[in-house]
Amino acid sequence: MSSKSTKPEQFCGLFNLPGEGYIAQVRTEMGTFLYDRQGLQYVILERKQQGLCAAAMEEALAHMNHVQEQFSPSVWSN
Repeated sequence: MSSKSTKPEQFCGLFNLPGEGYIAQVRTEMGTFLYDRQGLQYVILERKQQGLCAAAMEEALAHMNHVQEQFSPSVWSN
């Protein structure tokens, strides 16, 4: 058996696309997929409700949150 089957998903990277914002790249056994924040949140919730692993999606969302916190303008606070 291949060791690849033990980790079916992997967070690969985060991109800031003009007009789209931050997009996370996640590789699965079925291919490579791109998710925005809302898409990640949806998949995480859906998987948890089904009792499935969402670790790669949670890692991607954590990276997205961290990057947005680091580069957000401070004008949002009053």
